Amino acid sequence: MPEPGAARDRQDRTTAAGLTGAAAVCVVLAASSGQRWPVLVAAGALFGAVMVYRRVMHGAYAYWVAWAVSPVLSLLMLWAQSPELRGATALLALPWAGLSAVVALVLFVLWRSRRDGHLDWVVWHPELGLLRRVQTKRAALDWARWHYREPCLIDRLDRAPELARQTPLYPHADRPLKQVDRPDASR
Repeated sequence: MPEPGAARDRQDRTTAAGLTGAAAVCVVLAASSGQRWPVLVAAGALFGAVMVYRRVMHGAYAYWVAWAVSPVLSLLMLWAQSPELRGATALLALPWAGLSAVVALVLFVLWRSRRDGHLDWVVWHPELGLLRRVQTKRAALDWARWHYREPCLIDRLDRAPELARQTPLYPHADRPLKQVDRPDASR
């Protein structure tokens, strides 16, 4: 049986792909007709695609998608300007497009390096085993401090590789203190 959120994620991906396709059609229409209004529609469709797709992206640094679309939106808005204002607008739009492209690249590399989870942080107890696995130290500290409120240990997963095989006792992000039955009942 599929996860409850899997259908929504699939729908969000389909919607984002449709909006991106509509933006591409609008860009082709603008290039062939010389009109500026399809460029604005394309920018709006791309913005909507990012907002929908961002719901599908999970984890630290997943907002690289928004930064990656930012230079495209900057260039589309530059294209939509009247020819008289295009020169002055380019002084702001082109450096911003370059900067946001670099930020997107850095965030993408960080996101990609964390996808397999080897840099995750774990909250664990010597007797209970793995309590929770999260992607950032801040998330681990916050969960231990504000939700669990019992003495426990926090460490990076690569420093405690034996915990990688365990199922967390509290895996749910939306219900931080809901326990699950672990298949590895040895702990």
